[in-house]
This record gives sequence, structure tokens and C-alpha cells, in this order.
Amino acid sequence: MRFLALRNAVAEVRMNPRRLVAVVVAIMISVGYLVASATVLASESATMDRSIIARTANTDVVVTLADNNSPLVQPIRGVEGVASADLSYLSHGRVTGSSEWVQQQSVPDNPALRWTDLAAGAWPVGPDEIALGTVTAKQLNMRIGDEITINDANSSATLRVTGLTHEGNSLLSGLAQSSFVAPAFYTGGTSIRTSLQTEILVIGTGAADPDQLAERIRAVAGADKVETSSDFARRKMAEQTSGVYVFQLLLLVFGAIALLVGGIMIVNTFLILVTQRRRQIGLLRALGASNGQIRRGLLLEAGLIGVVGSLLGVLLGVGVSAVVAFQLGELLTVPVGQVAVMALVGVLLAVLSVVVPARRAIRISPLEALRPVADRQTERRTSRFRAVISTVLMLIGLAAVWFGTGETPFALLFSVGGLLVFAVGLLAATGTYLPFMLRACTGLLARFGPTARLAGNNTIRNPGRVAATGAALIVAVGIIVTLQVGAASMKATANGNLETRFPVDVTVTLFDGALPPDAARDIAAVPGITNVRELRSTRVQANGKDLRVLGVPGVSDTEVLADPYLRLKSAVLVGKTGSVTLPAVDNYLAPADTLVVSPNVLSTLDKTAGVGTIWADAVADADITALRSQLRDVVAPITGAEVGGGLSAKASYTELLDRLLMVATMLLAVAVLIALTGVGNTLGLSVLERTRESALLRALGMQRGGLRSMLAIEAVLLSVAGTVVGILAGVFFGWVGTHAISKELNFSTVSFAMSLPQTLIVAAVAVVAGMIASVLPGRRAARATPVTALAAD
Repeated sequence: MRFLALRNAVAEVRMNPRRLVAVVVAIMISVGYLVASATVLASESATMDRSIIARTANTDVVVTLADNNSPLVQPIRGVEGVASADLSYLSHGRVTGSSEWVQQQSVPDNPALRWTDLAAGAWPVGPDEIALGTVTAKQLNMRIGDEITINDANSSATLRVTGLTHEGNSLLSGLAQSSFVAPAFYTGGTSIRTSLQTEILVIGTGAADPDQLAERIRAVAGADKVETSSDFARRKMAEQTSGVYVFQLLLLVFGAIALLVGGIMIVNTFLILVTQRRRQIGLLRALGASNGQIRRGLLLEAGLIGVVGSLLGVLLGVGVSAVVAFQLGELLTVPVGQVAVMALVGVLLAVLSVVVPARRAIRISPLEALRPVADRQTERRTSRFRAVISTVLMLIGLAAVWFGTGETPFALLFSVGGLLVFAVGLLAATGTYLPFMLRACTGLLARFGPTARLAGNNTIRNPGRVAATGAALIVAVGIIVTLQVGAASMKATANGNLETRFPVDVTVTLFDGALPPDAARDIAAVPGITNVRELRSTRVQANGKDLRVLGVPGVSDTEVLADPYLRLKSAVLVGKTGSVTLPAVDNYLAPADTLVVSPNVLSTLDKTAGVGTIWADAVADADITALRSQLRDVVAPITGAEVGGGLSAKASYTELLDRLLMVATMLLAVAVLIALTGVGNTLGLSVLERTRESALLRALGMQRGGLRSMLAIEAVLLSVAGTVVGILAGVFFGWVGTHAISKELNFSTVSFAMSLPQTLIVAAVAVVAGMIASVLPGRRAARATPVTALAAD
């Protein structure tokens, strides 16, 4: 008797595998998603670790110089046990003509220390040569033989691209743009750059271990930091791998969504399964089965399903990770401990999902369960109780969302938490409002014949079945629409705030001196550029600080415009030929660290001020990528010139939002797949649940085509109702999410936007998916003969 419940659970799974396929698939996808996320991130972390270690992998000791003390290399080379010691330099600068920053590293003279390979071309050997990473070259639209100008506040260098180096295709490749230059870039007689970080890479002879060698080098290094290669690698990994944790957090958030969706689908499926087995459970109770035995049987059954689904999920996740690692050229790294925990999560998800159905099952009395239909009075009491609970949850959620719109330090937390509580209440109430919506359609269907009328009545006869199918559809459609509305609204909000923050599309600025006379003509000749304005500028003492002043037509002679972050109330400006004292007005027309005055005031301050800035607008449909590339070519010959303005900022924001949207879409596709699987499962099970009912209709004269049509109409009605609620919920969630994130980013205005064509496509796909889900069960029901189906239990 000890293993009777286990044998019964195994027998139930073996006898009715078709009913449990969707549950196994949901667990498999949920666990597979988490396993793939953990494995991909482990492989990414290992790849990043190797890339950080690679630069010092062949070294024994690394010396970090505090003041670029390059002569120290000679004493280190004379230390006993040192085979070689080479200098390594690091710097970064802005690419002229764009807002991109590129990091430069020196190529070690010792080939054993070159931690990456050439993809094409040759290593730089002179101070005017550079090798770009493959991803960096693609982002900058550069090829071998092109020239690139890099500058900072102190210097500028025009370099010729001689080669391309491997950067890999990892998740984080290209986030920090990289390049390689010759040591002469820093050490030549006419050096134009200063290293921001200088190190000495030491290789030992093997006569002493790294710790002993480090101690010997410390004796001559003085205050400079001396570390073994392993200690240096650990410190750098701790400093530079934060990006992986950001992706890990993002993946885990969407993994939680996938688990939530999977849990909802599994609970709905088990509720339907328990409903279908009322007669079986009633018979077991009549034969003497106790509540504990019924409960244990269902829990064991769920545990078996969870084990099978989790094992398949682990295989799926590792397989997907292997494909990703192969495509990215990474070494597959499987975190066994994390994978085991995630497999356990899948089993627990299945077991916990059957708790509510199990409680419902043990409450069924033998007499009640053996009835042909459920007790309607009990159903009505349960429905009223669920309606009250769901209403309370939705009100609490709305209150939290409203509180999050105020001035509170936890606004984002309140908004997100409120949306989650509201979503739970909305899904719990599906059995209340979906039948009401469907009842409104029943009258319209009566005009299309008895089959349509019967389909309409069937959708409202069983609120539990409606709730199960509707919840899956609401989740699937709601997730997609939330993402669409959120992305469109964030783009509109970002563009609106960028219009305020950067009122000028393109600015070309020389912070000290005058631009060439033909600069404005060359910029105006760029396709997509319009309304070019030349503005005079000079440097002044503003309240004791050295600032730049720009003369802009239309500005009042009685005020000075300043960037709001300067927080100026008034300004005493002392120039080369005069001085003025004017009240300051916050205005984003003034660039950072630059004040804007009228041309008359500028003439007072400096009568000889030259044209130091050019402003221009871009046409509405301009290709921003091509425009920036051409501007870079025009401005590159002007030493110290910088291209800015709203166009570059908009391009950066748009690229970032598009990238995040692409990642989020791929991640949420998993949750949507689970939800659509749930739609098919609940619709299919609802058809199986009514096998005897369908047989009776056939016996009374309904043709097979009519039965299939009735089921298809039911599926369409349920799909339309769930889709409508999902769209409305998605719009609400997307708008609240946009408002909360915009407030967190300190955006001054929030704009609502949504794509109607995309929303209509989502609605069409959801309705078609729901209709397709009823095809196979409908055909199966139509093929069964009335006598056989009436005999089925």
C-alpha cells in the first residue's frame, strides 16, 4: 500500500499522456530558458575572463606605474629571474565627427604578449598608424587604408588604419570600442598622446615562482604597484565584468516572467484535468480513498511531470547554449550547480501548481462528483469569492500605481509592484468579466443560425473553462502589446526630451580659435543638412571661471542663457574688449560649459571674435548613420573640432532602445510561446472534456462539419475576448511602465505612442492561433462515432 499512490500516478501519466503534453512542454520551455540563460552567461563570463587574462596570460608579474615612469623598465630587466619586461600603454579619445570614444592600447614589442590576432592587414608600427577591432571598425564604418582622427582636450591625431583585430561576437563585444597603436604613439620624439595607464609586463625565466619574482621587483619598483599575473587578473575581472551581471539581471527578470506565465498555464491545465476527472475521483472516494491519498496521488503525478519536463528543459537549454557558444566562438561552460537548482525549480513549479487543484479535488464528495454536471451553487459561491478577491487586488494595484506617480523615492518600485498586483487580480477575475463580454455577443450570433447560437451559449456555460483559456490569451497578447507600447512611448518620450535638451540637430564646435572660412560651405553641402548658421564665439571670465561664450541671433541683449546644470542666477562676464553683468536664464539652447548671449553683447566682450561654432538642422527623413559618416569626413581635417547636437544623441538613444527592444523581444518570445501553448492546451482539453456532449449532438443529428464549425466559432469568440482584454491591459501596462521609467530618468515630459498596425497584427495572430488550436481536437471529436463517444468516460 505504501507505493499505491505512486503506481496510480505513473499509471495515470502513462494512460493519458496526451492531456499532459502541454504541461511538460511549458515546464521544458521555462526550465530550458533559465538553463540557457545561465549557461550562456557562464560562457560569456568565461570568455570575458579569458579576454582580460589573455593580455597578461603569458606574464608572471605586472607592474602598474603610478606616474608613467617608463625608465623603470630597465632596472626591472636587470632583476634576477626576469626574462623580459615590456611597456604597455593605454589611452582613449573621441573620434572627430562623431560622439564615439575609442580606447587605444599599445601593441607589445614581444610577440608572446600579443593577446589577440589580426583578422586582416598588419599591426601598426609607426606613431600615425592604428589597428581597429572588427566590431569597432564596423560601427565606425572604417576599412583598412581609411584615416581616423582621434582627439581630446589636449591633442589630436590623424591615423591610418593598417589592420583589423579579432574582437569576437560575444554579447558585450563592441560596447567598449577598441584599437591598437604602436608604442611610438606614446614614446616618440613628437609624441601626441599621454598614456592614462602604463604597465610593465614581466616574463620570468622560470627560476623563481611569480610570488618570489614579484618580491624581487618590489625592491626596485618603489611606490609602483607590483602584482602577480593571477592577482592582477582577479582585480581586473572584478572591475570590468559588471556588464555581465547587468545582462544576467535582465535575463533573470524575463526568466521570472516566463516562469510566471508557465505557472499560470500549468495551474489552468491542472484545474481542467481535475474537472475532467471528477467522476474518477468521486469513484475513488466512494471506494474508500482518503483525502490524503487523493492529494498525494495528484502531487506525485505533478512531480513526475515536473521531473520529465525539467530533464527535457535541461537538455534543451544546454543544446541551445552549445549552438550559441559555437556561433560566438566561445567555449561552452555549463554551471552544474545552477542548472541543478533550475531543474529543481521546474519540479517545484509543477508540484506547487497542483496545490489549488488538489484542494478542490479533495473537497468533491462522492455523490457530487458522480453527478453528470457540477454543482452550480458551489460554482457561483466560488465565482463570487474570486470576484471579491480579484477586485481587492486590482484596487490595491491601482493604488500602488497612483502612489508611484507622486514624489516618492521608491516610485519605480511602487509602479512595478502595483502593476504586478493588478495583473494577478485581472487574471483571477477572468471568470467574471469574460463571460459577461461573451454574453453580449450571444445575441448577435443568434442571427447566424443554430450552430453559431449554440457556440455562443457554450462559451458562457462554463466560466472556469472560459477563465482558463482567456487567462492564457490575455497573458500572451498583454506581454506583446506592453512591449510594443512601452518601446514606442519610450522612443517618443526620449525624442521629445532630446528636442528640449538638444534644440539644435548638428553642432560643429572648435572650443578655442576660429573654424576655417569654408567650413560652413562644406557642411551645407552634406546631403540632409539644411539651415546652416555661423556663430561667433570667444572665451571669457564668467564669475571667475573660464567659460566659452556664443553669440546667437534672437537672444535678448539683457540676459545670458546658461545650461540649467550650471545653476547661474547672474553672470559677470569679463572679455578681451569689455565686460557686462547680466541676469542668467536656464535654457538648453546653451551647450554645456558655454554661455549664450546676443551678438551685440558678444561684440562688447570681444570685438574680434571669430566663427567658432556652426549650427545646422537635418531634414526630417535624413539617414542619421550616413549623415554622421559624411559629417565626420568633413570635420576630420579640422584639428580639435567636435561634432555634437541632438542628431548624434538621438541616434545613440535610438540605437540603444532598438538594441534593448530586440533583446527584450527575443526573451519575451519564450513567455509568449508558453502562453500560446497554454491556449492550445486549454482549448484542446475543453474539447476533450465535452466528448460525451459532442457525441450527443451528433446523435441528435448535427453533422461533422457543423460540430467543427461550432468549436471553431467558440475558439474565435474566446480568442477575440481574450485579445481585447490583453490589448487594453498591455496599453495600460506599457503606459504606466513608460511613465515610471521616464520619471526615473528625470525626463521632463512623457509621450504616449503605439503602433496600430502592429497591434492589429498581434490581434490577428492571437485569434488565428486560438482558432488553429481547436482544429485538431475538433477533427478528433467529429471523427468519433456517437456510440463510441457516449460510452467513453
